[in-house]
Amino acid sequence: MDYLIKSLVNDGRIRVYLAKTTDVCNDAIRIHDLWPSAASVLGKTMTIALIMGAMLKGDEALTIKIDGNGPIGQIIVDSNAKGEVRGYVSNPHVHFSRKGKLDDISTLGYNGYIDVIKDLKLKDLYTSTVPLQTGSLAKDFTYYFLHSEQTPTLTSLGIKIKENNTSEVSGGIIIQLMPKATEDDILLIERKEKQLSSLSELLLKHHNLEDIMTELFPNNHRILSTMPISFKCHCSKNSFARGIATLGITEINNIIEEDGKAEVVCHYCHAIYNFNIQDLEIIKKGLKQK
Repeated sequence: MDYLIKSLVNDGRIRVYLAKTTDVCNDAIRIHDLWPSAASVLGKTMTIALIMGAMLKGDEALTIKIDGNGPIGQIIVDSNAKGEVRGYVSNPHVHFSRKGKLDDISTLGYNGYIDVIKDLKLKDLYTSTVPLQTGSLAKDFTYYFLHSEQTPTLTSLGIKIKENNTSEVSGGIIIQLMPKATEDDILLIERKEKQLSSLSELLLKHHNLEDIMTELFPNNHRILSTMPISFKCHCSKNSFARGIATLGITEINNIIEEDGKAEVVCHYCHAIYNFNIQDLEIIKKGLKQK
C-alpha cells in the first residue's frame, strides 16, 4: 500500500516528508502505457506532487507543469491535500538508459522550466516558475524550494522498473530546515545527502517507511501523521460538458451537423465520455438561457 508520513527531527527544527508511491507509479504505467524512462520521469513528478500536496490543507490543490524540451514533451501533474494525484506526459513511448540505469535527463531535457500553480482557495492562483537546472528532478526541485519558497531543502527520489515494465519500487523524501534550525541541523542534512543518493535501495530494504526514518534519524524523530496516497482522477461527464460549452453555440452546431456526436478522452485517466445529439442540444440550451 502506498502512503506518506510527516515527521519532525531534532525537536522540530527539521521536517521530513517521506512517500512510497509504487502503486501510484504502476497505475500510471498501466493507464498511459509508459515506457521505462517515461515512467521514471512521471513517477518522480507525481511523487514530488504528492509530497507538496501534503504540505497543503483542506481543499487546496496544486499543478506541476514541466517542459525540458526533451523527447517526453510536457509533464502535467495535479495533486491535493488529500493524498490524491493524477498526471500524464505528452509522449509516453520514450526510453533512454545510460550504463544500465534509467536516463531521466535525456528523457526530460534540461532546457526549460518548472511551473508550480497552487490553488490556495484565495482570489488568485499562486504561480511560481523556475528554470530547469539539470534535468535531474530531485536536484531541480531542491533548487525550486530554495529559490521559489526560500526553504533550504534536500530532495531525493528513487524508482526501479522491472523487466516486465512495472515499478518494483518508487518513492521520495523531502527534508527541510525550519526557521529555528541550527548549524548542527544543517550539518545533519548534509550528512544525509550521501545516504539518500540511492533512495530506491532504502525502499527495497525496508517495507515500512517508519523503518527508513529509524535508519535515517535514529532516536531523534517524531512521526506526526500517516496518510494513504493514490492515483485518482475526478473527471466526469459534467466537467467535460462544461468544456464543450466553452466552444460556443456555433461550434457545437457544427459538431452536431458534421458528426452528430462528440467523444472526449480524459488526458489523465483515459476515461472516454460520449455526447450524443441530445446531450449536445442540452449543452446548447444551457448556453441560450444565460
